Amino acid sequence: MKVRKKEKLLGHIHFDTPTLDNYISEVLVPKERVNDVLRNRYVKIDSDNNITFLGRVIEGPFYIPEEVARGSAFAQTSILKGAEFQAVPNYYALVRVELLGKYTGGKLFSTNTRPTPKSPVIELDTKEVQNLIGLRGDALIGRHVGYEAVKILMDSTTKNVFPRNIGIFGTVGSGKTNTAQVIIEETSEAGYAVIIVDVEGEYISMDEPTGILEDKLSEFGLKPEGLKDFGVYFPVAGETKRKKAIPFDIKFSSMDPYILAEILRFTEAQERVFHKLVGMLQAKRKKGEEEEDETLAFLMGKPRGRRREYTILSAIKQIYAMGKELKGGERISSYTLSSKLAKLRRQNIFDQPDASEIQVGSLLRKGRVSVIDVSGCTAEVKNIVIAWLLDKVFDLKMKAPERTPKILVLIEEAHTFVSRENVDRMSATVDMLRMIARRGRKRWLCLGFISQQPAHLPSEIFELCNTRIIHGIKSERNINALKATGGDIVEKLWNQVPGLGVGEALVSSPQYTHSIVIDVRPCKCKRELVA
Repeated sequence: MKVRKKEKLLGHIHFDTPTLDNYISEVLVPKERVNDVLRNRYVKIDSDNNITFLGRVIEGPFYIPEEVARGSAFAQTSILKGAEFQAVPNYYALVRVELLGKYTGGKLFSTNTRPTPKSPVIELDTKEVQNLIGLRGDALIGRHVGYEAVKILMDSTTKNVFPRNIGIFGTVGSGKTNTAQVIIEETSEAGYAVIIVDVEGEYISMDEPTGILEDKLSEFGLKPEGLKDFGVYFPVAGETKRKKAIPFDIKFSSMDPYILAEILRFTEAQERVFHKLVGMLQAKRKKGEEEEDETLAFLMGKPRGRRREYTILSAIKQIYAMGKELKGGERISSYTLSSKLAKLRRQNIFDQPDASEIQVGSLLRKGRVSVIDVSGCTAEVKNIVIAWLLDKVFDLKMKAPERTPKILVLIEEAHTFVSRENVDRMSATVDMLRMIARRGRKRWLCLGFISQQPAHLPSEIFELCNTRIIHGIKSERNINALKATGGDIVEKLWNQVPGLGVGEALVSSPQYTHSIVIDVRPCKCKRELVA
């Protein structure tokens, strides 16, 4: 098939080998064109079977000598004694191409065949690449690896992207925090109210401009700039490096008791006592009583808002008193329950006289970015804050979907909140996340999970994240955890993940026709560097 004058011929399809699969073809490239063949470049293949295929270079180039064998004396001497032996055998390159489908009218379609040998392989131009992938939108995330002119955009105006939830994964130093900041910048500029749970204190200075990577930032037509509408909050139980950050506590009566039980890791025996106490309180309630027993209302997870708030101290006293009516192991378990709550009370997250609960409604303002700095807190307090915050935000969004803006809640180190190891004992927490993901999407409530240990996340979290941004990961265990739920990413692309540079990422999203490798732009605002 003829190549048009404006088209750039790279090489031709090679004969297949028994080890290739249905979606990989090999291309032979002459020596003079090897510099034009780069990984992640797109090609179209005009096959003799009257089909034009679209492909992407995912392996190579591998260099192979022409006239002699690789192990011949001539080939090896030319390499070993390069300074003395100037002659080098002629060589060509071999690259492997992922077949993405049939390419017709600038669109991709499925196919059940492959390109024939000697089919010309032609480089796709920048404009075709932009249209092909589905790179439309108002949120500038970065650029395509292999095409510096191709900007990676996400569309903040469609429910197919952010409301379908985001996962950002990568090892320490791979660039995932920068990616999270870029997402925060773009969504807040698009009018989202953004809340980030900061476990390391990295996001507390985002109202200041960045002082690094300014040259690279300018390549995107951007300059350092801090966020305008910004606030930092921290639990009074912890501490923060941010000056004038706002301390807060949580009212014990506003906490979901079943999720609290999971966070405190009640044993099965303690859970049995817990439910028995609920039953006893139900039996004790007087008929026709106007105001329901507050202990019962708390334990049953009933809507709050009563005139008198129920405190953690009064809960401890009631549970201890109720335990006296039990016998044997149940009595011991009830005392253990009250002991656990007493230990939690000493962490000062609940019912503090020198702090007040965050008015979550004040965070839900268009363009507002709120950092919840839990870096100085225990693991229990961090998880209590996350669970309480998600519950409050979801409740407000459901009550007033039209009066609240689009919302994005990002959870750093999500594997410490809900883990694969504890998922069987965290059914209420997982159910809450599922409900927020399912019902929140329709109302523009988005979740974002950030983790350097995806192997510790339960599969349910991956199922919630339809857009995944995967930075460099060395651990095979962590890569395998992502692979298990990343059906649209071929094995050869997964092989690139350990070698991704800082800021580079493999992205899979419903917005794009297929997964892509990108270079995430630098954030405009400051990041606190945590040792």
